[in-house]
Amino acid sequence: MALILVVFNTIRFMTALFKWDLLLSLMPSPGPLYITISGALWTLGWLGVYLGVFFAKRWSGAAFLVLAFLYASYYWLDRLIFQPHIERSNALFSFSISLLFFVSAIIILALPKSREYFYEKV
Repeated sequence: MALILVVFNTIRFMTALFKWDLLLSLMPSPGPLYITISGALWTLGWLGVYLGVFFAKRWSGAAFLVLAFLYASYYWLDRLIFQPHIERSNALFSFSISLLFFVSAIIILALPKSREYFYEKV
């Protein structure tokens, strides 16, 4: 999951850089700077978590959960603050996916094999 979010946010960051003028014309507020900065920050955050998971660092499980919660919170704040004019007909679906993402992360990290992975390789 972390690697998928690294790739997604890297694409977001790079696209914002390459399509700056188009984004500026379509979305003057908050603008392409917001997309670029948030994409870069999330890329770095998820990359750190991914590397922590890859190298089986004990802190990475907790870091994954914290970042997952922050990412879901960011998604909803972004959606409510910067996209108030967009129809909310898929809000229940989006909430369900957010909840599924977070619950899946908790379940995966609680599995015995996951716990062994993080504690045997230290």
